[in-house]
Amino acid sequence: MIEVKLLIDNIDYTSVAEFLVPLLAESMKNGEKGGILGSVLANNPDMATNMARTVLNKMSQEKKDELVLQMVTKYRDKILTGGRNALSKHGIGVELCDISARKV
Repeated sequence: MIEVKLLIDNIDYTSVAEFLVPLLAESMKNGEKGGILGSVLANNPDMATNMARTVLNKMSQEKKDELVLQMVTKYRDKILTGGRNALSKHGIGVELCDISARKV
């Protein structure tokens, strides 16, 4: 087995938000805690994406990095499933075993 560590930089947080906001909206629709605001955002993904962009533009780089770490941890299984599906779709013979994130 080969462990591959990827160090990434220059993250396009807007594209990450555009990918994750629908996942968050879906989880809110499925009954996870979100309250009234969560309910409104779950039914209006464009509003949720715009709000995410606004918040990201106001956050420090350190807070953005912390958010990415939390999202990778929370959505680990979905990320792994998506990665495995993409590898399989392209006929790439690699077993994707795990993903983790830590701040260095």
